[in-house]
Amino acid sequence: MAEFNSHIITNAGRNLLARALAGEGKVVFTKAAFGDQKYSGNLREVTELKNKKLDLNVMNIRNDNGTAVLTVQISNQNVDQSFQTEEFGVYAKIENDVSEVLYSYTTAVSADTFPNNRLGKTYESIQDIYMAISSDVEAEIYVRDGVIYLTRDIANQVYTETGITAVGTLKGRSNLEENKQYLADNGHWYKNIGGNRSWSSLGTPDEQLIPITWEYLYKSLNTKEGQLIQNLNGLLGKNNGQFPVDQAVEGNVYYFPANQKYYYCLKSQSGRTSVPNADFEEISIWANKKKLENLIKIIEVDNSNFTIVINYHVDTSTIVGGYLLVKTNFRVRTGGFIHALGNNLTLNGSFLTYTIGNDRGKYFYQPHKISVKNGNIVSNVADFNIFTTRVFYE
Repeated sequence: MAEFNSHIITNAGRNLLARALAGEGKVVFTKAAFGDQKYSGNLREVTELKNKKLDLNVMNIRNDNGTAVLTVQISNQNVDQSFQTEEFGVYAKIENDVSEVLYSYTTAVSADTFPNNRLGKTYESIQDIYMAISSDVEAEIYVRDGVIYLTRDIANQVYTETGITAVGTLKGRSNLEENKQYLADNGHWYKNIGGNRSWSSLGTPDEQLIPITWEYLYKSLNTKEGQLIQNLNGLLGKNNGQFPVDQAVEGNVYYFPANQKYYYCLKSQSGRTSVPNADFEEISIWANKKKLENLIKIIEVDNSNFTIVINYHVDTSTIVGGYLLVKTNFRVRTGGFIHALGNNLTLNGSFLTYTIGNDRGKYFYQPHKISVKNGNIVSNVADFNIFTTRVFYE
């Protein structure tokens, strides 16, 4: 690359800085350019390159105590004819302005020949450009399509902070990529959370383009925290405050900030409780114990004729054991009916018991499989007089 003189801020560039300092908006650097001719005289009055030959992408910018450092991408990919690099300019605008202006201009101390692309892309480089800018002015860049390079320094400055790939401007695009960030007309970057999708070429973000700012992240985290607390309260069914508690009530749930856990009150407390004691149980332990208690349920029927106990697994509705104890003789009715539970419960499986029956004065063992069908305790043996039982467990 040729050696150039120091950049001169044009009158248009000075006006841009004055507007930025007056609070009209940020300075947005849009591009740089080479030309093969040059001006002489008062360069502050220059408003355009004398003969522009090649537009250059501005890849990055940083404000270093009043000096703007622009990183520019240079390539001969689109250069059909070689030219002499006699002049160099940087363009900028105030955010939301329609048109850009020539912000700074310089001429070559000794021009170089910029090669054409007849042999392909044979020249690629990136250069840092140093220009004066007020330390009080916020400056950004307009990322153009076709950026080729990404240096480690730029990656550390820009990409590492968000972890999201910056694609370019939002305006003029027909498609957006999932989880990529785009520069909107307002000068801010937005992440596309709407998946790979078509776009209307507008520069204004929609609700599926979220701003990449600390303020947005902070608000999002607060919102997520609130949702988490609401979800947790929904799971617990309640949240009755936090320690210290003046008068804890049995059955209530209290939050202990020191370890960020919830506690179930097992016994009411008349005085002030600063930390959870033996009358409080950490909610996960309490909940797990309740789950264990609810794993097995028991059906128990006790009347003048018999006692029946049936144990079954709640989640699978499967009988896991039981017994029949005969107190006095009774008859198993038609269909094997023994007892009505008064509900519509049906369980899988059965338990095995042996009863003593009587047929014409002869006693014998009769196996029964006891089950629960449609709210009735039933046997697989019907119309049978039971005298006593002997139980075997399956």
